[in-house]
Amino acid sequence: MDIEWLIDGEVLLRLVLAVVLGGVVGIEREMHGRPAGFRTHIVVCLGATVMILGTEYYPQQMESGNILDLNRMSAGIITGIGFLGGGAILRESSMIRGLTTAGCIWFVAGLGIVIGKGIYPLALWSTLFVFVMLFFFRFVGDWMPIDQFKGVVVKTRLEQYEGVRKGCGEAFKSYGFTVDDTHFKMDNGKGEAEIDYRLSFKKGADREAALLRISQLEGVQEVRG
Repeated sequence: MDIEWLIDGEVLLRLVLAVVLGGVVGIEREMHGRPAGFRTHIVVCLGATVMILGTEYYPQQMESGNILDLNRMSAGIITGIGFLGGGAILRESSMIRGLTTAGCIWFVAGLGIVIGKGIYPLALWSTLFVFVMLFFFRFVGDWMPIDQFKGVVVKTRLEQYEGVRKGCGEAFKSYGFTVDDTHFKMDNGKGEAEIDYRLSFKKGADREAALLRISQLEGVQEVRG
């Protein structure tokens, strides 16, 4: 074995860069308590770099010539990393969380490929742009008129159903909520009714105050949302 290859400065540079740049992306996810954080992003980026380096250097040791293809290896990495990104996506009631983290995992896999190929300017600039996006673009959402959606379930007695439904409509309207859809469930045996509202509203609307007002309506037994 050629001992010089073991201390190849180019190989070491790419591995260190994978750790540093992968960590830059991962540390932002770690700070916000995401399931895939600092170490996960480093491992993904470093792993992709190692696979590309292996594809680039290993054929040079083969007597039969170049039997591995960089582009096919890159495609395999991006496809295979999907399972890890999927594991970072969580569903909580009507909300889906983790899409940004999954995108970051996908990005650092691509970052590792770029580093493994030795395209340093692309690796550095893309990491900078992602870092700026993660840290600073979150504040853009504070003033953007973003539409949000939520489900609210109101449980009441059948004999008070009409009054509760009217009161809910007035409460939603006064707090800036729009009723997109409504589903009903009637239980004549128990004398109860459930109204399932699908609401849309602008970010910043006081959902808690609206639900509190509905809970104080005469005949309302339970409010979930």
